[in-house]
Amino acid sequence: MKFRLPKVLGIVNITTDSFSDGGLYLDEGRALAKALELMADGADIIDLGAASSNPATSEVTPAEEIKRLKPVIDGLLAKKIPVSIDTFRPEVQQYALKSQVQYLNDIQGFPDPAFYPELAAADCKLIVMHSVQRLGPATVVDTEPEQVFAGIITFFNERLTTLQKAGISPDRIILDPGMGFFLGAKPESSLHVIKNITRLKEHFALPVLVSVSRKSFLGAITGRPANERGPATLAAELFLSLQGVDYLRTHDARSLKDALKVLEVLNS
Repeated sequence: MKFRLPKVLGIVNITTDSFSDGGLYLDEGRALAKALELMADGADIIDLGAASSNPATSEVTPAEEIKRLKPVIDGLLAKKIPVSIDTFRPEVQQYALKSQVQYLNDIQGFPDPAFYPELAAADCKLIVMHSVQRLGPATVVDTEPEQVFAGIITFFNERLTTLQKAGISPDRIILDPGMGFFLGAKPESSLHVIKNITRLKEHFALPVLVSVSRKSFLGAITGRPANERGPATLAAELFLSLQGVDYLRTHDARSLKDALKVLEVLNS
């Protein structure tokens, strides 16, 4: 398989309680500066989230999400920077569509049929994520790796059929199998999905995004806290790149892009 560079989504969490950087970018100026830094480091897209989805998160209202997102979206789009909005609230997704962002990223995988006409009328890419929880933020649950992978296939089969019947073109869809607590409390489920990511790509023949950055399962393997999981993150990201993943969502665009440049040369 010929090596292709994945696109990189740089993460900016405009939140109080994200698991590795909560509280750092609530100020719009700091959030914009972080986004511009990620772009300078080689990110292709900025992924903005204004409400955390980790198991210990506090609920954020749609109005507060929009308040946090608005100045940052406006600032990035004014600079022609591609923007992805990470939210599962239809009200926030509606706002993002009106703002004409290029990507919507939904951890619930767009479950609300009432919203499908608006999605069908838009032209942004849709990142359809799977989670074992199906609805809402991550929770801590025990899972079995093979069952999780089978559940991913079932979920995407059903959701893709529903979205396409609603008039949403497959060429707008990017699949995200979920990682960490979205797949289960134990690292084995995330590792199994990573090892079998080519099966997922071959089954659906659609672009795949994976976000392993600083995730809990890497901490379980290394014993490191979230802010010390950079090397573990990069190892998993490079493995996924060699498996043909199309998008990687990361906190550290510089390390990933530098590593990808070397990998590209070695594979040429």
